[in-house]
Amino acid sequence: MAKTKIDEVVEVLRRRINDGVYTSGQRLPAERDLGDELGVSRATIRNALIRLQSENLVDIAPRSGAFVQSVAEKATIGSPSLPMTEGFGVKRTGSFIRAMESKGYSTLIRYIEPSSIVSAGTDIGEKLGISPDDEVLRRYRIHLVSRKPYRIIDSYHPASILGELAGKLEDQYIPIFKWLRENKGLVPKQVFEKLNIRMPSQEEAKLLNIGRNQSVIEMDRWVWAVEEEKRSLIEYSRIIFNSSLHEFTYAYELDENASR
Repeated sequence: MAKTKIDEVVEVLRRRINDGVYTSGQRLPAERDLGDELGVSRATIRNALIRLQSENLVDIAPRSGAFVQSVAEKATIGSPSLPMTEGFGVKRTGSFIRAMESKGYSTLIRYIEPSSIVSAGTDIGEKLGISPDDEVLRRYRIHLVSRKPYRIIDSYHPASILGELAGKLEDQYIPIFKWLRENKGLVPKQVFEKLNIRMPSQEEAKLLNIGRNQSVIEMDRWVWAVEEEKRSLIEYSRIIFNSSLHEFTYAYELDENASR
């Protein structure tokens, strides 16, 4: 059977939702705008949206428009129960994506910009302890869970170590730590993380689909790998978390002087 215009519009909108172009909770463009873009009538758009609503992909609110269905669970960074781990993001599971998939959620990594080799510049050079002219691999991406943006990650790695992955990360999921161990003999061992709570920039609010008045959690993260007796700084990342979707747990031992 030949596809109808409604079928074609459904396929376009479904693909945009599944690819994270329209994210969880986001309002879709108005029927008139979608009709002009796709070259169909408003009635065709309306029927396509009703079809997508029956597939539990969108919610249609009278006089308000159509919204991508929102399904979200708080991500626990650390251990969800006692005894708690000492680290935050990578010590326990090694991968946020794997942790959420193990709970049965669909995940997506959407690159905001293609992974590429760039000059470190002054700021990143200081963070990695290298010259501003040295080259680094940049990975600028967003993690989505059940189509909802959870966090923005802007990572930098010395190109001398990971440069060969430039342009290869968008089409397939490559666990960086596993790749380093198997291809470079480097085993990530140490992490230092610094947290800051602040309001989002305009770009961050847009990417996370939140208001400018909702706080975000900013994490600066450094990762070192060990090869024999040599310790190498292999990553600096700036991670922006949707604060409403994350909680952090940590544990530490009290010095005996605290009870004196």
